[in-house]
Amino acid sequence: MRNHAFIARLTAASCLLIIAAAATAAKAQTPIIEERKEVPATSKKPATPPPKPAAPAYTAPKLLWKTFLKRLDGTPAALGTVVWVGANNALVQIDSGGRTLWSTETGSQQSTPVYDDTRIFIGSDRNILYAMNRRSGEVAWQFKGESNGTISTRPTVGGGRVFTASSDGNIYGLDAASGALKWKFTRQDGSLGYANPVLFGSDALYCAGETTLYRLNPATGAETWRAFVGGKSLGTPTVAGGRVYVSGDGVGVNAFDEKDGKPLWSFTGVAKGDWFGPPLVSGGTVYVTTYARYVYALDAISGKQKWSYRLLGNALATPALDADRNVLYVTSITFRDNPTITAIDSRTGKKLWDYRAGYVAGSPLLSGDRLYVGSTNGYLYAFSLK
Repeated sequence: MRNHAFIARLTAASCLLIIAAAATAAKAQTPIIEERKEVPATSKKPATPPPKPAAPAYTAPKLLWKTFLKRLDGTPAALGTVVWVGANNALVQIDSGGRTLWSTETGSQQSTPVYDDTRIFIGSDRNILYAMNRRSGEVAWQFKGESNGTISTRPTVGGGRVFTASSDGNIYGLDAASGALKWKFTRQDGSLGYANPVLFGSDALYCAGETTLYRLNPATGAETWRAFVGGKSLGTPTVAGGRVYVSGDGVGVNAFDEKDGKPLWSFTGVAKGDWFGPPLVSGGTVYVTTYARYVYALDAISGKQKWSYRLLGNALATPALDADRNVLYVTSITFRDNPTITAIDSRTGKKLWDYRAGYVAGSPLLSGDRLYVGSTNGYLYAFSLK
C-alpha cells in the first residue's frame, strides 16, 4: 500500500512539472506587443555655430628700454631678441637688454640689414654691400657697385644668392658666400628709385625704378616682363595672392598680375598727386601710408577702400601688422612734438595708442612680443607687447 501511495504522489508531481514547462514554453512563443504612443512632431531650429574666439584685448606697448646710438638709418632687423641696425656710420648688434655687442664701420646712410644662416648683409652710401659674420661682425666680403652710387635699399637673400639695388641704376646678383658677381641688370627708366628687390619663390625677382616695375629671372638676371607705372619714384614691390603691388610718388597703389604684369587696379587716394609708401599685404588687405599723412586699408582683390586714418605727420614707411592682435603699427615724420608711432585697429582704422619718438623715417619692426623703432633722434626703442 505504501508503495502504491508513493508512486501515485510521484506521478502527480511529474504531471505538474510537465504542465509548468508547457506553460513556460507557450509564454516564450507568445509575441510581446508594446503600445506605441504618437509623439507630436516639433520643429527644430538649426544649431547656432559657436562664436569665433575674440582677439585678445589690446594692451598698449610698454617701453622696455631705449639705447642711444647717435643716429639711426633705415629699419632694424631682428632674430628673436637680438637686433641689428645701421647707426652712426656702422652696423651695430644690440642684445635683448639694449646693450651693444659689436659695431662694424660701414659708412653713413646704411640700408636695412638682412641675414641668412651665418651672415648679415648691409649696404651704404659708398655703393658697397657688406657681408659680415652674424655673431662677430667681422667682414666676410664686400662688393662695390659701379660709379659713385649708393646702396641704401634693403638687400634680399635666397637660393645662395644676395640681390641688391643701387642708385647707379643697376640690380646686382651676387654669390652669397663669396660676393662674386653673377649678373647685372641695368634699369632703363633712370637711376633714381629707392625700391628693395624682392625675391618670390625660385623664379621671380621683382624690382622697381623711377617709373617701371620689372620681373627678372633670379638665376640669370634676364627680364621676364616689365610694366610701366609712371610717377617719379617707385617703392618696394609686394607679392601676394598672385598679384604684385607697387606704389610711388604721384601714382598711388597699383596691382599687377604676377605672371604677365597685366594691370589689375589702381588707387590714388583723396590727396591729388600724393606720394605712397611701399604697401603691406596681409589677410586680403593692402595697408599703405602716404606723405599726405593718410593710412589706407584697401581690398587686395578690387582695390576698394575699407578705411582710412589721418596721422599727425607725413609717412612713407611700410607699416607692421600684429595679426594675432589685429593691430597695425605705423611710423611717421614730424617737425613738431607730435606722436610718431601709432597703433591702429587693422579692422576698423580706429587709433589705439601713440607715442612720441622723434622723427621716424624707417619702418616699425615686430619680432616675437616686441616692437622695435629707430629714430633720427639717435634712439632705438624696444617695446613689450605683452
